[in-house]
Amino acid sequence: MKQWSKKQRLLVIAVFAAVLLIVGVAAGALNKKQTQEGIKHFSIEVVSERDNYYSSMECESGEEFLGGYLRTMEGCEWQESDYGIYITGFEGMKEDTENQYWWCVMVNGESATTGADGIPLQEGDTYRFELMQGW
Repeated sequence: MKQWSKKQRLLVIAVFAAVLLIVGVAAGALNKKQTQEGIKHFSIEVVSERDNYYSSMECESGEEFLGGYLRTMEGCEWQESDYGIYITGFEGMKEDTENQYWWCVMVNGESATTGADGIPLQEGDTYRFELMQGW
């Protein structure tokens, strides 16, 4: 059996690493939801079973991301964090970390996988903020 030279092994490793890098970049690009330019029309729902509260409103904005819109939304309480905007309350209904209440963000019925600053505003989408209990 023929042994590979050191140069051949390094070449194979370099090609393999390059292929992995290209696949990783392509997968990331395909999974990233693109932003839309211009005015978007969307819905925002705020739900708190604890407070027996439900509200739904039709909104429009030229912001690219949900976090940008929430910073200007009347009734939305938030604070900046190292990870972007952190929702602390709506219409006076506040989180309660002592009792494990927190605001869950959902996009079209599915829990968001990123914070509001990473959620692109999309035409026709529904963004739901639900006060949840328990970690």
